[in-house]
Amino acid sequence: MALPDKKMLVAECPECETKIRFPQAPQMGETLTCHECGEALQVVSLSPLELDWANDDDYEEWEEDEEWEEKEWEDDEDDEFEYDEED
Repeated sequence: MALPDKKMLVAECPECETKIRFPQAPQMGETLTCHECGEALQVVSLSPLELDWANDDDYEEWEEDEEWEEKEWEDDEDDEFEYDEED
């Protein structure tokens, strides 16, 4: 007697593109580690099932900080400096 087909839920690791199989439906926000690359991942969508980096918020904050620093640097370039030359 053949066993009934169980539909496995599959998502792709955003880092290494490995197919990650879920034996049961994951929960939104659930975290896991990719068995191939070791990246920390989080379930960000259930339909379709989608994973993203678990620490993606930290990256976005870093990116915002980077943009702020670039803007600050550009503002500094607009300032004119006078230098005293010594002989």
